[in-house]
Amino acid sequence: MRETYRLAPPVVLWWVWLAFVAANVTDWAVQGTSAGLALTVGAIMLAVTGAVYALALRPRVVADEEGITVLNPFRDHRVPWTAVRDVYTAEWVLVRAAGAAGDKTICCWALYVSARSRRAANAPPWKSRAMFRLRGVATEPGSGISPRLPQQAQYLASLPPAKAIAARLGSRAEKARARDGSAGAIVTVSWAWFPIAAVAVPAVALVMVLLVA
Repeated sequence: MRETYRLAPPVVLWWVWLAFVAANVTDWAVQGTSAGLALTVGAIMLAVTGAVYALALRPRVVADEEGITVLNPFRDHRVPWTAVRDVYTAEWVLVRAAGAAGDKTICCWALYVSARSRRAANAPPWKSRAMFRLRGVATEPGSGISPRLPQQAQYLASLPPAKAIAARLGSRAEKARARDGSAGAIVTVSWAWFPIAAVAVPAVALVMVLLVA
């Protein structure tokens, strides 16, 4: 089963930025503007668009039958399930994987843990209540109220999004290791040339425009 994981705010940022660019281009077309100003501001917008694409829209984590693919802004990591040693959270979701030179930790850029979630995780027990809200019904362990979802689903529903994703990935990795062992698993890393070009080419063009202007 193929699953793609990313958080909503970066995707919303991408579309908000595109709407901003479209509104400005429309305004230029209707009201008119000098060629020099349009070229300079257009080059700036193009450079920012490349950066927003690489940093916000592109990052994601894809899990399939073979393993995890971590797409970060400029590098891709392919981790077979049997190479996954642990999936946990700090500021981001982190995948600890076996490598030829020992274990390595891969940061999942797309799956960040908000400061609020980190504070909640570090709160004293008396401030943290195991409260689930499922379909408008709140249940607590020992409350005598029958949950409507399986226990694992309840647990995932109670977690912040990034932590729930980490738990889901860790569970899939454990099942794969139990089934297939961990021999012969190889982690591969490659550069992502398209987002590199999407950032570098507009940046070079912007420098040239500023030098000529």
